[in-house]
Amino acid sequence: MVDSDKVDPLDQMPIIHIENDADDHILLKKALGAASIANPVRFFQDGQQALQYLQATDEVPLVILCDVLMPGMDGFELRDRIDADPVLRMKAIPFVYFSTWGSNALVNKAYQGTIQGYHLKGRSFAELQAELSLIVAYWKRCLHPRSFQ
Repeated sequence: MVDSDKVDPLDQMPIIHIENDADDHILLKKALGAASIANPVRFFQDGQQALQYLQATDEVPLVILCDVLMPGMDGFELRDRIDADPVLRMKAIPFVYFSTWGSNALVNKAYQGTIQGYHLKGRSFAELQAELSLIVAYWKRCLHPRSFQ
């Protein structure tokens, strides 16, 4: 096998997408594909589903992209629950709010917790694709505790 044929292990790490709007999830998957991002995507419609998955899985996600305001367990509560779980906290999964909109109040509330970013999805497909490319490229290059395992 030629070096260029090797599969990058970071490309195998799933992206966790938590969003109550299924149409937004479809757009996200299309934008990732258009950006040549091959990571598998795990989709959850609320924080409770995502938390159950994260507590049960052996997979190590690349990043969590979570909407802020959702019915049931919203992004804020999910982040708090992850922080309160010592096993999940030690997995060091980057947690990024990824929302259609932001306000001073929402962003300030988000940064009262432990997060790694608050990004807007953009107003066009091209903006969505660019934002996802930026987030994924950053986390593929960033060192974190799992980098040394």
